[in-house]
Parts: sequence; C-alpha cells; structure tokens
Amino acid sequence: MFGRESSGLDALLHRPRPSGFQLFLQNPCIFLVRKLYSWRRIVPPPQVSENAVSVVCISDTHNSQCSLPDGDILIHAGDLTQSGSLEELQATISWLKNQSHDIKIVIAGNHDLLLDASHPDPDGKAAAQRQLIDWGDIRYLQDSMTTVVCKNGRRVRIYGSPKSPRHGNWAFQYMRSDNVWQNSVPDDTDVLVTHGPPRAHLDLTTLGCNHLLRELWRVHPALHVFGHVHEGYGHEWIQFDTLQDAYERTILAGGGMWNFVAVFRAFIRSFFYSPVRGTCQFVNPSMVGGLRDDVRRQPIKVSI
Repeated sequence: MFGRESSGLDALLHRPRPSGFQLFLQNPCIFLVRKLYSWRRIVPPPQVSENAVSVVCISDTHNSQCSLPDGDILIHAGDLTQSGSLEELQATISWLKNQSHDIKIVIAGNHDLLLDASHPDPDGKAAAQRQLIDWGDIRYLQDSMTTVVCKNGRRVRIYGSPKSPRHGNWAFQYMRSDNVWQNSVPDDTDVLVTHGPPRAHLDLTTLGCNHLLRELWRVHPALHVFGHVHEGYGHEWIQFDTLQDAYERTILAGGGMWNFVAVFRAFIRSFFYSPVRGTCQFVNPSMVGGLRDDVRRQPIKVSI
C-alpha cells in the first residue's frame, strides 16, 4: 500500500547543489542578487539568558536516527518516514519519545502517507492503522496550534502544518497556484513549523511557496522551521526590511535588470545605517541529503 519507487519529486528535491559557476551561467542576475543579499549586514538580537529558549530542529529524517543535542524544545518538521508505513512511523515515533527534551513538536511531511486521512487508501486499512499510533509525550500538529510552557516559565505559541506544493501523488499537498496560506497562521505565532519552505529562502530559490512567503510577512514569527528541500539545509536570519523585499521580488520574477538595480540600491543604502538586527530565524534542518540521500547532517540548534 505504502511502498513506492523513487519519483521525479525525489530527484527534483534532492538534487545536489550546483556550483557557483553553474549558477552564474544559469542566471547571472539571480546569482549576483543572491551574492548581494548574502553580504547584507544583519546581526542577531541580544539574548536575555534567563528568558532564552533553546530549540533543536530536525526534518526529513526518512527513517534515519541520529544523536540529538539537549534543548528545551525538539522540533521535527516532517518526513519522518520514506514510504509512510505504520512500521516506519512507529519506529521514528519511538525514537523521538526516547529523547530527553521536555517539549517535542512533530508535523508530518509529504512522505508520511498514513497520517493524511484524505490520501487514497485502496486497501481500506489506513484509518485503523492510524488508531494504533501512540504519540506519547509528542505534540503532533496538523494545521493546529499549541502553547508550551518552558522550564524558565516562558510561554511559546507554536503552529504546525504539513502542507507542501503538489508534485506527484504524495501526502498533504496543494496546487502551487492555490493560496492555502492566506490568514491561516494565527497572528500571535512565535514558532511556525511547516514541511515546505517559503520561496527564496533555503529552497534553492525556486522550490518554495510564494504564498507561504507572503504569510510570513504578515505574521513575523520569531522562528520558522521547515524542510522538504534537502539541499536547502541551513540557517538564515530574517529582518523583513527593504533589502529583503527587493531580493525576494527579484527571485520571484526570475531576475530582471530593474529588479537587480532595486536590490543594489537597497544594499548600498544599508551601509549608511547601523547593521539591522534579525527579528526572525529561518531553519531548514533536513537531516539527509546528497543525490541518493546518503549524506547525514547535524541537527540545527537555535535560541529564541
């Protein structure tokens, strides 16, 4: 029921990162704009130690298990499994339940077929199998919000969604043209966890969702954790400022000389002011990578 061969989606999402020279040849404007954006002056905000909360981020483990650092909150941003079977889910959930973190947040990904009640079920067994899943102390979020209280007394509001743009016949997918994100994330969200990335950030510039990006501009969470695009692995500070807006407009437009000029002007103007402080962190902690998912990466730990 759940086993399937490798698809074109896997090849697309997991393709290796091209070299800098290859990127320049593909689109010189996009290459230069990305360089300028990577050189922007942005610094993390000062942390009040007694109020800080540490978050361990992982995603796209695809049945793999690794050693995790200590932290206040553990977040898994989907694709716990490879083919979405009950056995795979139970193995990964057991591993997560055995971790020492006081707070554990999990969402599904497109590979976690069993968790999607709307996914085709030709054998008629999926509903009964879902009843066998024991999440234990894990908070499973599916287009839902939870509020957690950390050891230092700080309350953190976390919203999670498994959705990602459609490519193939996988779970929790939507047509890329559909704006499923508009006003879907609560205004007071501190941490947003989605399986798919926003456009233009840790997504190889083309695989993220434009609508999710616009929703982020509306909500401004302190942390956004996502995965799905394995080769987008990394961490980025976000400010939601003029330079970022010009950069994203250029990425969404696929380049353009006037878009490049707007980014260059915003970049130059930024040097006449003090470095901006980041207000949001984007994290893509995809744990597997490489052409055959044979690369194993480290969890990403951040403080909010």
